[in-house]
Amino acid sequence: MRELTNDEIEQVSGGIGLLGAGLGIVTGVGSTYFAGGNGGQILGAGILGGVAGFFGGIATSSFVPTFARVFFGASSAEVGIMGNHVGTGS
Repeated sequence: MRELTNDEIEQVSGGIGLLGAGLGIVTGVGSTYFAGGNGGQILGAGILGGVAGFFGGIATSSFVPTFARVFFGASSAEVGIMGNHVGTGS
């Protein structure tokens, strides 16, 4: 048995950030729906949740240098805060 290369790991995992984007969409849509949001709020929270999850997935990747992790982590947090405001209507 041999150790996988970074390229092989990326192929198996389906790419950087995609799992995070899917989780962000589900979280944004679900939380806004159950909080009683209207259609526009649900759509907006889903989109922003997906973007936040995508950037968060990149920030937690081992393929990215440290300065990029900080940048993508901050972007994820910022978009997540915007998604919260869209989802709550404030």
